[in-house]
Amino acid sequence: MLMFLEAIDDAYVEIIKYGPPYPMKYVPMLPDVHEHYTRKEKSKWSDAEKALMLKDAKVRNILHNSLDNVMFNRVIACKTVKEIWDALETQCQGTMAIKKNRRAVLMQEYDQFDVKANELITDINDRFMTLLNDLSLVGKGYDREDSNTKFLRALPKD
Repeated sequence: MLMFLEAIDDAYVEIIKYGPPYPMKYVPMLPDVHEHYTRKEKSKWSDAEKALMLKDAKVRNILHNSLDNVMFNRVIACKTVKEIWDALETQCQGTMAIKKNRRAVLMQEYDQFDVKANELITDINDRFMTLLNDLSLVGKGYDREDSNTKFLRALPKD
């Protein structure tokens, strides 16, 4: 999904990661108020600010239209793309503790990778590539040479 959105507009990925770039205005220091920034009223947004905020709405629309009813119902109350994305990540990948556990399990599976009885070479390769892809998704990558060696050593001797 990130690749799809980035292909449309690379700013979409930034909005997912950091939230929409709300237009802000500077409020100077007054006797009873510290200087600070606050959100501008919508009526005072520039055309460029309106265009940036429209990107958040476009990505929300893309995400809403790409979700099935079950997932859509879980994010319908989210106001921004970042909220939607964070909810989807937690729903699909779990909490940080779950991610760490999954990573440990996948690394152990990699370390113990072996061929099953009567398994075809294409099936072995598919299973190994799936394992490498899953490891990559949890932030664990292996050097190509090491993974090739691992695969070849797992093959039957005969």
